Amino acid sequence: MEYNRASIEQIVKRIVYAVNRGNYKIEQNENRQKNVEFIAQYGISKKQIESILTTLKVEDYSEYVQNVKPGFEDEKLHIFGPVVKLISEGEEIEKDVTIYLKTNIIERAIDDFAVIVSFHEAQQKIKYAFI
Repeated sequence: MEYNRASIEQIVKRIVYAVNRGNYKIEQNENRQKNVEFIAQYGISKKQIESILTTLKVEDYSEYVQNVKPGFEDEKLHIFGPVVKLISEGEEIEKDVTIYLKTNIIERAIDDFAVIVSFHEAQQKIKYAFI
């Protein structure tokens, strides 16, 4: 499936709607230690996480990748790279941080659920699709 600006706008709206309704989670299991460490390093609160997720823009979009986890190969994971101002623990100066945000939108009968698979500082430069 090819994605264009209009289809990504819909994806962003679905993520924002899900987050605003509390229908989301950030993976913080043993395979997602980068997420745990990033949130701790910058002391990111639930309110800040929700603000980051609800202010996503089409311009933050990078690409999608096919889920390779057995049993979930039909899912597409959408990658965003929002740049946010954060203060690292022990520092006083705010800096721009690019977040590697990989999300899966699960369609449910009543409404969508957003699973934030990755939520950590980008390890590589993000290639944006619409910039």
